[in-house]
Amino acid sequence: MKSRFLIPAGLALLAGMACTAQAAVPLAEADFAAPAARVETPARSSAAAALRQFAAQFRGEAGSLPPGFPLQVGDVAELADASLGYGFQVYDVDANSLAAGSGLSAAARATGTWRFAVLRGGRPIGLVTLVQEGDQWQAVSFGGAGLVQEMDAIVQSQARGTQLRYLRLPQATADFIEVRSGDKAARFAPLRAAREALLLKARVGDGLMAEAELLPELRDAVARNVER
Repeated sequence: MKSRFLIPAGLALLAGMACTAQAAVPLAEADFAAPAARVETPARSSAAAALRQFAAQFRGEAGSLPPGFPLQVGDVAELADASLGYGFQVYDVDANSLAAGSGLSAAARATGTWRFAVLRGGRPIGLVTLVQEGDQWQAVSFGGAGLVQEMDAIVQSQARGTQLRYLRLPQATADFIEVRSGDKAARFAPLRAAREALLLKARVGDGLMAEAELLPELRDAVARNVER
């Protein structure tokens, strides 16, 4: 599952850069929140600062695009117009809980890692990933243009008020968007890595799958990886 792309070392980017926003401030933002519902959390403030510093590094290279550049732009000068979109926390599905009979939603554990969409002209061009270190948030990678564009299509297709979470199961090389509306049972949009790892066929309609449809394949995939 390549949902996270590290910044090429030659670009001398932000690994090791600690932003100063305090993580202890009790602010929260819903995953994939619409613009009006976004909150200036410490993680978001740090992501915005990281994006500004990232763009500043390439200000003198307008007219070029360094090899392996992690955001989907045609020219580094386009970063001047980049901004942050929605953010979401990464949830890891605990393989042991899943094997013991828990469902996907119940087995999901918050990792504390947050990712924010990087936008230009309203179009996602990548992700910035942040982790909490002590009382600070640190930007550790940029990239994931293909992933965020796939997720964005799912996010934009949902009705207002729908709750979304990003779930990943590393042992099965699979990630999903959990979609929950009101008191209805959650359904899941398997992302590309999950479709490939689980050999899922394309689905008609909204592409969402019930938990019961996914669990047998996921548990088999986990068991195969444990046996290796």
